[in-house]
Amino acid sequence: MALITYFETDRGIRRLLRQPGYIEPRDAKIEARKLAQSSGRHQDVFDGYLEDIQMAYEIAVPWWADTVKAQQQRGLNRDEAIRKAFNKRAAGAAAHGNVVWIVRNYWLDCCDANKSSGEVVYPEILLLQWLIDAKKKELVRLIACMPYWPIGMDENRAWC
Repeated sequence: MALITYFETDRGIRRLLRQPGYIEPRDAKIEARKLAQSSGRHQDVFDGYLEDIQMAYEIAVPWWADTVKAQQQRGLNRDEAIRKAFNKRAAGAAAHGNVVWIVRNYWLDCCDANKSSGEVVYPEILLLQWLIDAKKKELVRLIACMPYWPIGMDENRAWC
């Protein structure tokens, strides 16, 4: 089943890849690191993420289609129903709890891998850029629906 979205994927990608740099400055050389150039630990994290986010996609996309369908059953045409559904849940299918949980947990797993491997991979690169590089178009479209990363930073400047 194809993902129903209201927003341009490219805009979402640009937004999500830029946002963390507003909080914690980024180094262009580290941003450019590809999966094949990363530590085995980071590669394992990405492999687990890929499997889990695919499973979440298979749950979230039909849930979101039902959300849009519910708006249509109230008399709205398809475009109006999509707009109304996004007004209620700005992240669309990416608002599904499984998607949010997976993104948060793998963000933190990436941070742990950074500590244990002694190599830095920015979480947004692992979670989004590597999906792009792997040509996982539908998964990229899902993640790009998020208006922001579901993560914060604590008083010690650690992601949480």
